[in-house]
Amino acid sequence: MGHPILSRICLLAYLAVFNLLAPPVLLPCLPFLLLIRKRRKTIFQRLGFESYPTSDRSTAKPVWVHALSVGELLSCVPLIRELRDHLPGKRLLLSVSTLTAHEIAAEKLGVYVDGLFYFPYDFLPAVRKCVDRVRPALFLLVETDIWPGFLAEMRRNAIPCLLLNARLSPRSLQFSRMISHLLLPAFDTFQRIYPQSAEEAKRFVSLGLKPEKIQRPGNLKFDLAGGFPSPELIMGMRQSLNIRDEDRVLLAGSTHPGEEVMLRSAFIDLRQCSPGLKLVIVPRHPDRAAEIERLFHHDSFGVRLLSQGVPPHTDVIVVDCMGLLGSLYALADVAFVGGSLVKKGGQNPIEPAAAGKPVLFGPDMSDFPDVSRILIEAGGAIQVQDARELTEQCARLLGKPELAMEIGRRARSAVVEHQGISRTLAADIASFLGRIEAHPA
Repeated sequence: MGHPILSRICLLAYLAVFNLLAPPVLLPCLPFLLLIRKRRKTIFQRLGFESYPTSDRSTAKPVWVHALSVGELLSCVPLIRELRDHLPGKRLLLSVSTLTAHEIAAEKLGVYVDGLFYFPYDFLPAVRKCVDRVRPALFLLVETDIWPGFLAEMRRNAIPCLLLNARLSPRSLQFSRMISHLLLPAFDTFQRIYPQSAEEAKRFVSLGLKPEKIQRPGNLKFDLAGGFPSPELIMGMRQSLNIRDEDRVLLAGSTHPGEEVMLRSAFIDLRQCSPGLKLVIVPRHPDRAAEIERLFHHDSFGVRLLSQGVPPHTDVIVVDCMGLLGSLYALADVAFVGGSLVKKGGQNPIEPAAAGKPVLFGPDMSDFPDVSRILIEAGGAIQVQDARELTEQCARLLGKPELAMEIGRRARSAVVEHQGISRTLAADIASFLGRIEAHPA
């Protein structure tokens, strides 16, 4: 696992920078950070000024699950529900790193976990306070958020760690190799690594991890995708958005800056062959909604923010609310997944596929290479190279409803085929925990 002395030097250098040099830089910035709500609500907790759930000698040690942000949190929702069933009576604690994830966790998982808190920054006092208070029997990290200092503290305390739904894209693998003396010991902290796919499993091994650490691959995000919404729910959504039965819908989900301009150009062309076409845009960050609305103001289209209500004859609807995208995909005739026509790595294409919609995305799906490959190979997704090709493929699917429905059916089948990993993983975790508690080190 690399040269131990060099790895130790790299860790000490990292800790020195993070713990000695970062505070003098952070302190002058603190007044400005406090003006930002998401920083004001999280920064002190992440610096260790938080009442962590405690575990004293008289209580059984808990299982601690950590999910960085919204994407990681949502992917572990089915898993935590399964863990609640597989670990009856066991305390489950959940940590997150962002305000939005904290709010969603409280809403979706409040009844399933026994404690919810913010994960500490990699400052040694905050990390040690957190670990000493929580004292977990097992630490479960979902997907990513590798902090070398924190993981070194877990090794020091001999706390077993598992990495779940692990992802390592080709780009991340290249970066990890550049600082392998720091990252390899961090990854080696995990007794088991459960990769999202067979390809990611190969990347972890190529990084230098022992093959026996790598477990059966599977992506938790497939389990997050539910069944089809009820006809009543779909009808209600169509009525609230004033979308008639005869209207067609192009839904663009999780868009990034630069993509809305391309979508506007495509929409202008598509309206020539589909006069009743509606465009629903769900930006990755809802605070950009007003900016996107202004983009369409000089056109002859009726454009509206969802929060303002959608009157009849609205052509472009910009969604400025969180948590609706999964449901809105049910309204689409064609779904485009954003972050892919610009170099942002793409967004998760599983939700529109689970809704049985034909999925389009651009050339950059580097954050979801294996999921996008699965959908393409199943015939449930089409990858376009630019705005022109996006327009052409949308026109083809809108002009051939039977083809669009067949591609959507294949997309849905691919999702169903890969579901069930949460239950399998929860059973595996329960078995692993039972063994380590029966034979403590």
